[in-house]
Formats: sequence, structure tokens, C-alpha cells
Amino acid sequence: MKKTLVAASMIGISTLLAACGQAEKVDPTTQAEPAAGTLYVSSTMITMNDEQPRAEAVFADENGTIEFVGNKDKAKQLYPNVEVVDLGDRVVMPGFIEQHLHPFLGALTLSMPVIAPEEWQLPSRTWPAVTGHEAYLSALKAVEAEMPNDNEVLWTWGYNNFFHGELNRAILDTISETRPIAVWHRSAHEFYVNSAFVDKYGLNQADIDKQGEEVKAQSDLAGGHFWEGGALIYLLPRIYTDLGNKERFEFGLNQMVEMLHQKGVTAYNEPGAFIPPEMIDTYLRILGADSTPMYSFFTPESKTPFLMKGKEGVVKAVEEVTKTLPEEGKVRYFDKQIKILFDGAIISQLMKMKDGYLDGHHGEWIQTPEDVEAITKAFWEKDYQILVHVNGDKGVEELIEIMKRRQAEYPREDHRFTIVHFANSTDEQVKQLKELGAIISVNPYYVTGFGQRFGEVGLGEERAHAMVRLATIEKEGIPVSLHSDMPMAPSDPLLLAWSAVTRQTNEGKVLRPDLALSLDAALRGITIEAAYSWGMEDTLGSIEVGKKANFTILEQDPYKVDINKLKDIPIYATVFESKLFPIDK
Repeated sequence: MKKTLVAASMIGISTLLAACGQAEKVDPTTQAEPAAGTLYVSSTMITMNDEQPRAEAVFADENGTIEFVGNKDKAKQLYPNVEVVDLGDRVVMPGFIEQHLHPFLGALTLSMPVIAPEEWQLPSRTWPAVTGHEAYLSALKAVEAEMPNDNEVLWTWGYNNFFHGELNRAILDTISETRPIAVWHRSAHEFYVNSAFVDKYGLNQADIDKQGEEVKAQSDLAGGHFWEGGALIYLLPRIYTDLGNKERFEFGLNQMVEMLHQKGVTAYNEPGAFIPPEMIDTYLRILGADSTPMYSFFTPESKTPFLMKGKEGVVKAVEEVTKTLPEEGKVRYFDKQIKILFDGAIISQLMKMKDGYLDGHHGEWIQTPEDVEAITKAFWEKDYQILVHVNGDKGVEELIEIMKRRQAEYPREDHRFTIVHFANSTDEQVKQLKELGAIISVNPYYVTGFGQRFGEVGLGEERAHAMVRLATIEKEGIPVSLHSDMPMAPSDPLLLAWSAVTRQTNEGKVLRPDLALSLDAALRGITIEAAYSWGMEDTLGSIEVGKKANFTILEQDPYKVDINKLKDIPIYATVFESKLFPIDK
């Protein structure tokens, strides 16, 4: 997918002939009703429309739809009586799109004490980076000591065994024998708990065993460790009413909105959305507020519906989930999309690797190949867009074979089957995905946050340093978008673009620069290509007549700054549906 144009049949052949590619408009002063809306002018507007790459002015009507893109003088002639916002030398871009994040996880993890290998800058507090086993335990003890109520549960997020060393129930008991403690792993796919926590929530082996062999194999009650199915299926339903209590969740959701706005985000999607029924009103009230300048879209998950209804009933079960939000508006489920979780989390090194890890393990399935086979078949033949979380080269290999069978049985052209995250792969796998018509959305922060450490532990340098082979994807001409998977990475589109084009780690080392994405492709990956990945390229992602007037306004031109400073460009404001929302400094 490249540029998108408004069809000539809809706006007249004059559109294609007009100077600068702009749509000619009748002078509003000759009309019975003057134009109503806002005219934005700036010395630099980067449109992401190949037919008209740069402009000086955009007029958007009162409904937030772009009616004019082009020359400033021409715009003022056409719209002499409208509100004018002169942005001077600031740079206007299409509103940044966060292709994939998790509001539920982001709201909760970032509203509790953060003890992570990297610094986390939040609106109300900055949590410093913590590395090393003793440093982690010291930070955890300090957080526990600050809590006034001895019986209150200590929830904390950010622990990563590859940076912080071993953790288990016995070690957490040394922090406190009386206070329940739950450590949420940096991957958000694992929990570590102490004995007081086990007692408080009545965790027991008999209930674990009832959940089946998969959950049993991914639960260690004696060690206080629950991962993948053990965490998601057994533990989370027993604790989420406390973990996600109303006070914490509302604080976290409001904080998330503020963070996204500060980073220029005007639209995001949560693939694999988990929205408990009792939280729907909170989502609609906070995310749907007039003061929230962004779209909140959701894609249903497939694991729970499949477990509950099987392959015969999974589609209907997913359709019922999508009815829990309005069909239209700024907070809604995408129509006919589904998310599948295939192999385990990269940050836990549970992704499925063909040659295993340095310690001999090979990773875990979240949804087995057999389940993914059944789920993809059910939704593929109903023309759904399917998104699959996959991180290991073994997972990619299995997924390619599944895709081949789907295409052979029921050929589709513009299916936009989306590979999500895509940490480990081979050049040959990328070529096969191109042939199958897949598109890819990557998390480039994997290299920045984990590439150097995983080269030392688990994967080894050859595989760890080659994670997220973006140059190969770009060379093959596969549509590629960028995402944070927040809280797996900070939701900061310019940081993601910087990660993709520099491949620099948090430790300052550059890994496999030959696999870097070009700057233009990276900026398209947070705008028009992200919109394409949602099937919304006719509405979002570029500054064109007929699209929504969503913009991100920067203090510098990202095409002209030192590439190493791309992530540091200040953001002045966003525009959402033609309304200006300055960033609070």
C-alpha cells in the first residue's frame, strides 16, 4: 500500500488537474452560506500524500473533515472569513497513529510502582532505571516500606529476570511475610507472588489442575510463579477486581490519555482487547470525553471465545463481544477483525525458537498451532482481517504454513493478514510472507530495550542483534507499521521511528545497522501505513481532502534533524477533528 487518493468520480476530474493536487473550491464569499471551520497555516506541512508531499494550508470544516490542502494565499482567498490558526514555522504532520497498544495493561501497570530496567517518564513521576538483583530487591523493599497499611497488597510492574536475576515466592517472603506482594513481569505475561498473596486469594493446586494440562504446566504454586496460560487463565480472573480496582484503573486510564497526547498520538488500537463488562462505562466516559483528543479502537481477542465456544461457536462469540461498544464513534471495536496470540512473550524469552535458547528451552505456545489452525479457518472464510501475535522464528514458520493452507482453500487478495511484533525471523520467511500477501506491524523497541542483553543471555548475538529485520521487510515492499505494544515499550511514535532507523540500544550500542528502516518508511509507519494496517487509509494517516483533520504539530522537521535526535523533537500540539489541543508543558 502506498498513497491514497480521493476518487476522481467523487470530487470531479478537476482534482487531478489542479495545481499542487488540491481540490478547487468555489469562493465562499459568493455562496449563500459562508464556510464554517478552521484554516490551519504553517510554513511546513508534511502530508504523507505522494501526489502532494508538502503544503502550507489546510482547511477543515466544522465536522472535522479536510476540504482543502494547498497554498496559503489560495486558502485565504477561498476562506476569508473563517478562524485562522497560524502555526508559523512549526511543522504539521498527519496525526500520529499508535498501531497497537493495551489501555487496560498500560493503565494498570503504569499506575503502580514501576521497577524496570529502563527509566519510565510518567506525567506525575519518573521511575528510574533499575538493573541488577540486589538493586531490584532494594527498590522493592523501599516501595514496601513506604506503604502505610500493612495489609494492603503491593502491586508492582517492570521486573525482568534477564536484568534483575531470580525471583520466587521464597525471595518475596523475605520482603514481607504479612503483606501480599504481586510482581507483574515486564512482559505482562507473568506474575510472581509471595505466600501472603497465595493465602489472600486462596490459590491452590486443585483449582489449577482443573484448568487443564496447559495451565498446569504454566503454573508453579510452590514457587509463586504463573506465566502465559497460568497467568492469563488461572490467576488473572481471581485477582483482576483488586488489580484493576476502579480508583487505580481510572487514574491509570486518565494518565494514559495524557501520555499519548503528549507524544502526539491521535488514534490507537488495542488488538486482543480485554474490556471487563463493568469497565465499559469507564472506557466510554474517559476515552469518549470531548477532552480526549484521539480515537480509541479495539480488536477482539480469540483465546477466551475459542476456549468457551470451540471452533463452531467462536465467530458468534466474538461478534457478541463487539456489540458491547457503540458501532460508531471515537470508542469502538473494529468490524471484522480478530487477534490471535500464537507464541510466548519475547520479553520473557518464551517465543518459540527453532533452534532453542542457549539454556536449552524452546519457548511456549499461548495458542497452539492446532488451535490457530482452527481459529484462522473459522474467521478467514468469513473474510475477517486476522492479526497474529508471533515473535519466534518457529512461530513464524508454523504461521506461514497455516497461511498457505488458508489461501489454498479459500483464496483472498486484499486480506491484510497482519503479523504482529515479529521479533525473530529469517530473510526467506519475509519473502514467503510477501508472496502470501501479509502485512507486518513491528515493535522496533525490541532492539533498543532488549537486543544487547538478549545477545548475552538466551538468544546469543547472531539472533538477538538481528531482531526486527526491518530493512528486509522494506526491501520486499511489504507494508510495515510501527507500534509500542504499550506497556512493552513507551507509547511514543517518534521514539519508535528513532528505534527503527538507528537500531540503537538503551546502552548506546548500534545493532545490525544494515537491518534499519529508512527514515521515510519509519515516518510512514506511524502515519499512513499504520492507517492502512487498520483498513482506514481513506480516513486517516495523511493530510488529504476528504480525510479527518487529525494532525500532530512538531517544533522541528523530522526529515531535517540529526537522525539521532529524532526522538527528542518537541511536540507543540495535536489537532483532533479540526480542534487544536496544545500540549501542557
